[in-house]
Amino acid sequence: MAIEIRPCTQEELKDYARIDAYVFANNNDAEVAEQMGTTQPDWTMCAFVDGEMATTMGMFPFTVRLNGAPVKMGGVTSVGTLPQFRRQGLLRKVMRQGLETMRDRGQSLAILWASMGAIYQRFGYGLAASQVSYSFDPRFAQFQQPRQVKGRVTMRSMDDGYPVVKQLYILAASQRNLHIHRARALWDASVFRPWNKDRVYIAVYDSPDGEPRGYVVYRTAEGQHTGPGPAQVMTVVDFVALDMDAYVGLWEYIRGHDLVGKVEMANCVGEDDPAPDLLLEPRMLNRRTSDAIWMRVVDAQQALPQRPYGDRGEIVLGLPVDDLCPWNAGNYLLETDGRTTDVRRTERSASVTLTPNALASLLSGHRSATRLHRAGLIEAADDTALRNADRLFATVYAPHCPNGF
Repeated sequence: MAIEIRPCTQEELKDYARIDAYVFANNNDAEVAEQMGTTQPDWTMCAFVDGEMATTMGMFPFTVRLNGAPVKMGGVTSVGTLPQFRRQGLLRKVMRQGLETMRDRGQSLAILWASMGAIYQRFGYGLAASQVSYSFDPRFAQFQQPRQVKGRVTMRSMDDGYPVVKQLYILAASQRNLHIHRARALWDASVFRPWNKDRVYIAVYDSPDGEPRGYVVYRTAEGQHTGPGPAQVMTVVDFVALDMDAYVGLWEYIRGHDLVGKVEMANCVGEDDPAPDLLLEPRMLNRRTSDAIWMRVVDAQQALPQRPYGDRGEIVLGLPVDDLCPWNAGNYLLETDGRTTDVRRTERSASVTLTPNALASLLSGHRSATRLHRAGLIEAADDTALRNADRLFATVYAPHCPNGF
């Protein structure tokens, strides 16, 4: 049995698409074709067994904000193996080669949405962000204190609205944590894509001075509700507010749809969204939290200096073993003034010792060192080392990636 690991060719993209469609049970040929239209062969890594494509993996070239700083990352997607080739170690070979390729391209981190977290944890991925979903009746989502809407919200056409929302997203993302820089293809694929032929709407909040300060992208459709009351369902796809006035204005705009009986907000707000603190009855949100982005540290020495830190200080991080990225193994001295950071290998004893999985969760700000230590996922020299790590790895915003890919 001859095994070859390499990117697919342009001619082989049809086989790549066929495997992706089979693995994820996507029977919509038009959707598969659209997805492949934005995939370049050199963004792929595949396993071939005796010349037949058996395993696929995609690696989008993303720039992602990490605690406000732009960082090159590989967006891992389309990971799958045909059933007759499973349990033969092919995915591990593909993943190892893919990570080496990302390292060569200067992508020091890899991120993905996991169909099953169990698949990727064995490859060194750690949970880096959660997704928050709301499902509520807008009639019962009022604020605990009356809040005046100072500006106004207006609907925009796609042609008029896109330049405005694009700029607002850039302004919001520049301070955020795990927001992807959106090319137009990503806007079309994950924000503006119609679902079941539902029309997509854009509404923009303007301040009293006429300055755009927020927006919402949403769809509406008739629901399955058969009882009394409104039956429409509003699905909010994207929600950005640069200040509290915009947040209030957009929230009240959503609530102003009298024929909507249910609002669905899936992953368009982060864990630190203020709605639970503002509503008269926050349980009406039916808030759900689940895993979202999983991250893999591809090159620790390159990744660690790229994000801003929570304070001035130093710490020695120990990564004793990394079987998929063996170049990561070792101890690293991290010295930072908060904005500028120097990282170098050291013979000093580690203040905190951890796995690649735990380092990803710590680096993204999804979990503090103290929490990881309580879960038995990292070791620390003492409590002072834990408090120091908590202080340094704190982030301004909770990690949140509002895009699927």
